[in-house]
Amino acid sequence: MKPINANNELKALHCLYVGGTGSGKTSAVKKFGNIKPTDQVALWDPHIDYEEIQGRKVRRYTSFSKFAAAIAAGRKTRQGFKIALTVPENRKNFLTYCEIMKRFGNGKHPKLLHLVCEENPQVTESIGKEKSVFGWLLSVGRKFGFVVHTVGQRCTEMSKTVLSQSPYKWVGMQPSRADAERMSKEIEVHEDEIKALQPLEYFYKSPGIDNVKSGKLRW
Repeated sequence: MKPINANNELKALHCLYVGGTGSGKTSAVKKFGNIKPTDQVALWDPHIDYEEIQGRKVRRYTSFSKFAAAIAAGRKTRQGFKIALTVPENRKNFLTYCEIMKRFGNGKHPKLLHLVCEENPQVTESIGKEKSVFGWLLSVGRKFGFVVHTVGQRCTEMSKTVLSQSPYKWVGMQPSRADAERMSKEIEVHEDEIKALQPLEYFYKSPGIDNVKSGKLRW
């Protein structure tokens, strides 16, 4: 199977969630609103961080074949789903997840397909250009209805492709001066303001110049 129906009218909606332990980045994926209850969502979730998203229970699989079958069944419908893959955390398994998801791309499908990629630095090979299928999902995937949500603690350990291809960026409390400095340049917020972030506080950058808002996660 290959992705079908390239649709250049689809916008890039990829989002990066970056912050240190306790910043609230995983909570932001669940509650911030970029993912809706009715969305179709497939999660790379090796540490079982997601039991629900927007009040919808996450179904979990520990084999690639059963995970792929569940996604295939879900994509045949117009209904939302939240389906997670939990297998040992390594780059080979992550890229297998990406290859499985690539098959289900369809630029004419009534539902976008959201991919949540937890703890991305743990499966990153280089901070340079991501040349794998994950890089394809980030660079080309939007034409086939993919929305990639990349999650991680340290932006300095992520591929530059993640940062350049994610027009939306949720920035929480940073774990180091280097990370704060990098995200300051990415979202055009003064480094000192990023360093001052407390747990659950964030800056959120949308496409466009000076299009940044700040807030604190509440629910």
